[in-house]
Amino acid sequence: MEPIKISAKNLGYTALKNFCPRCYWLKLKLSHKLPWQSFPGIFSSIDAYTKHCVHHIIDSSNDRESRQVKSNSSYYEYPDWLKEIGDITEYETIKHWSKSLFFDEKSGITLSGVPDDIFIRHDGSKATVDWKTAKWTKNQDILFGMYEIQINVYDIQTNYKSDLYLIYMEPLTEQYDASNSIIDCGFSMNFSAKVIPVKRDRSIVRQALTLTREIFDMEKPPDRAIGCKECDLLDGVMMEISKGERNRKQ
Repeated sequence: MEPIKISAKNLGYTALKNFCPRCYWLKLKLSHKLPWQSFPGIFSSIDAYTKHCVHHIIDSSNDRESRQVKSNSSYYEYPDWLKEIGDITEYETIKHWSKSLFFDEKSGITLSGVPDDIFIRHDGSKATVDWKTAKWTKNQDILFGMYEIQINVYDIQTNYKSDLYLIYMEPLTEQYDASNSIIDCGFSMNFSAKVIPVKRDRSIVRQALTLTREIFDMEKPPDRAIGCKECDLLDGVMMEISKGERNRKQ
């Protein structure tokens, strides 16, 4: 059985409503390194900034409580949306993805990736969090299946059996928000948080692993999904290449 290595997010593609087996076969064979695709670095920067802000909230709260008489509530000055996750007291240092690989013996697939955050509550229970810089809209709901598998993979990798959350950080971009965000060196952008609990379900990861192995082992690409735009683009590229080859031979 030929080994496969895939990230948690890429495994989640199998749950998309517009999932295309042909595109997935190509991506698996190319290790998801398609020459015409790229991920803007700004989103990674925003995710890192979000973590810095939340970690500052937790750290500053702990610093205040260490200097004062502890209150019965550990929600001291926490924003309401963060309270939805529970009685958070600290956060874990996330390991590099290369130290969090998980090999699934049944499928022969190695899973990679790490969560954005792991919070520890007062009772010792944990919450695994993945930040999404986006609005919670119908379009994001379409992507929920992919994110659901992604964060369940993280739970398997850590084996914490923690509570799982997606937190959407929605940019506030209305005119009112803009007029109150001007600073000397440019302008700032505020975000509104939306917490979405995710059910812990390892069966959906197993289904995705099984399907991934089945598609990868096919000698020829499977049929395309009806209406797949990526297949339309790829077929168009192949057609242009064929035309060029024919013209050179004439």
